[in-house]
Amino acid sequence: MSATEIVRLTIDGTQVEVPKGTGLVEAALAAGIEIPVFCYEPRLGPPVGACRMCLCQVEPGPPKAQAACTLTAQDGMVVRTALTSPVAADAQNATLEFILVNHPLDCPVCDKGGECPLQDLTFRYGPGNTRMTFPKRTFEKPIPVSPLIALDRERCILCYRCTRFSEGVAEDGQLVAVNRGAGSMIATFGDEPYRAPFSGNVIELCPVGALTSTKYRFEARPWEIQDVPTVCGLCPVGCNVSATTREGKVKRILSRNHAELDNGWLCDKGRFAYSHLHAEDRLRDPLLRVRRRGFEEVSWERALDEAERLLREANGRIVTALSGSETVEHAYALGKLLRQGLDSHTAVFAEELSDALDAFRMPLSSIRDADVVAVLGDAPIVERAPIVDLWIREARRRGARVLYELDEEAVRGAKNAILVWCGPGGHGGATVAAHAQRLGASGAFYIPETANGRGVCDAWACAADMEPSNPDPVGLLVVSGDEAAANPGVRALAEKAERVLVISMFHGLAAGWADLVLPGTSYLERDGTYVNLEGRVQRLRRTVIPPAPDELAWISKLAERFGVEVSPYPSLVFEEVSAIAFGGIPYGEIGERAPLPPAAVANAPIDAPTGPPRSPGSGLRLVRYRPLFSGPAVERVPELEFQRPEPEAELSEQDGRALGIRNGDEITVRSNGTSVRLRARLSREMRPGVVRVADAHAGDLQPQVEVSK
Repeated sequence: MSATEIVRLTIDGTQVEVPKGTGLVEAALAAGIEIPVFCYEPRLGPPVGACRMCLCQVEPGPPKAQAACTLTAQDGMVVRTALTSPVAADAQNATLEFILVNHPLDCPVCDKGGECPLQDLTFRYGPGNTRMTFPKRTFEKPIPVSPLIALDRERCILCYRCTRFSEGVAEDGQLVAVNRGAGSMIATFGDEPYRAPFSGNVIELCPVGALTSTKYRFEARPWEIQDVPTVCGLCPVGCNVSATTREGKVKRILSRNHAELDNGWLCDKGRFAYSHLHAEDRLRDPLLRVRRRGFEEVSWERALDEAERLLREANGRIVTALSGSETVEHAYALGKLLRQGLDSHTAVFAEELSDALDAFRMPLSSIRDADVVAVLGDAPIVERAPIVDLWIREARRRGARVLYELDEEAVRGAKNAILVWCGPGGHGGATVAAHAQRLGASGAFYIPETANGRGVCDAWACAADMEPSNPDPVGLLVVSGDEAAANPGVRALAEKAERVLVISMFHGLAAGWADLVLPGTSYLERDGTYVNLEGRVQRLRRTVIPPAPDELAWISKLAERFGVEVSPYPSLVFEEVSAIAFGGIPYGEIGERAPLPPAAVANAPIDAPTGPPRSPGSGLRLVRYRPLFSGPAVERVPELEFQRPEPEAELSEQDGRALGIRNGDEITVRSNGTSVRLRARLSREMRPGVVRVADAHAGDLQPQVEVSK
């Protein structure tokens, strides 16, 4: 069958042409006709025809109504929906009546009320009254699926969207349907909490109010909220989201479904970590260290006076530690101030990315269509860029070969091979680009360790076009953001610095070692731009007003004191950066779904080390990683605590067999006289010679380790 073969069919008297094999639901939409559905969701895989809401009359075919979602468009097919067929209308009416037999009439208190497909379709297709006079079935409620999700079982219509997501998309297998017939119900496997990186997606998938967010439950009604389109700023994917606000506070985060980028899925960190905005130790005023009295709150005018004094007294011996979560505009403004106003040579704690990647630029969705995906580097992708892990899983389900060691023959022999680097920074971007060029891969992705590492790197280079140096001693350490403030390496540098200026959202991060602390803001409180791992420039939109001025506002005021012109408006700052780094893209043209720039042309061989790191000598090489559910923001969200990783060490199945270790065994990981006791987890997604441990459980282990039972 040709992929471009076109068929003609008639839907409610309207002729429509679609590619052969198109589902009837999509074919009807092409004709401007809606076929109502509950269970149907194309992102979940093949339809299951569970709810029967899409019943239509189809000719040629049997005289009874058929589930349109399970049928595909065929040439000459005649389809009549409930709009033109009494048979289909009666069938849909009966379906809704049956669904509502035990469904509670609690719309006024249901969190789904006002934005509920069942509510909408009942008004349009359902019976005007009920014939059922017996008591409705009730269950204990709410049932805690996890600390994040509550289940009101009597509302469930058994569409199986949630279980299909768990089994077929996230592949965690933790949400299941139990029992049979009228006793069927949704439950977690073994009645354990639903503990998985993407569990919150089942809340959005649920077409009724059965699965709800414990954090949003009873918090707002649809007519008193506003949804602000923005992007998630917690990992380098930059998922498109809507922030729901009420009375100046963020109440929930929903997906905006960018098909090229996130396919409508969100990890639980991006969905639930918004409540860090209301942390008890949130800073609202600057803090100044005063001898014998610790810190005291000061006015912004005095804080800027102190910042000016610290900068001038450093005499150019300034080191800047960047978090990689700054906006492009914030990073550029700070770099411009330090470079032009103070002529300081700064060592920057930020990732160095290679322009060579631009020659292999593709949307993340291209991973789904690859026939070979080679994952290079030993950090777990799901912990650094979880949506990329979902794209790789979908590629595998479609028949792609996923490699966790570089098999050059497999990559060269593939029609569509894609390389993904998820390892240490430094030359990682150039390395994966060099591999792609040498082996003829279609695309290459480098996954930064920080949310806007790529944008910050570009912005800083535009503002401070000079080689960084390491002044000794450091006159002033400028710590930009909570991620840098929580970094042990930055803390160690702070001990050697004469003075320390910290920009932080939280009191607990800087107290005890900073001389001046200026309140920071969250990505949900900023206007500006981020650059994601694809190289896509995306707009951040301020969803709520921060309790303190944003960074760009006070950097602009501080820059005036040094004769440097920095606009307080992100649009004007972006124009400066865009002219140098982004081809002059106007700020106003970065819409709600930013396009991906075209791939650049590689004119010369890429010079980079291409050999993967190997374990020197005997033993295993330790790979420490920062878990997804960690960091200053997540630590201030109690509901996410259960998502933090268990104390375990991950090894390849080959190493497990060689060492006589089975899954779940207690093992000892030791190096240079220190050791930790962990539980072993064997994985087929790791290459031999490596043991992977989360930072929180690795202690003082050195890179070369030995493992034993």
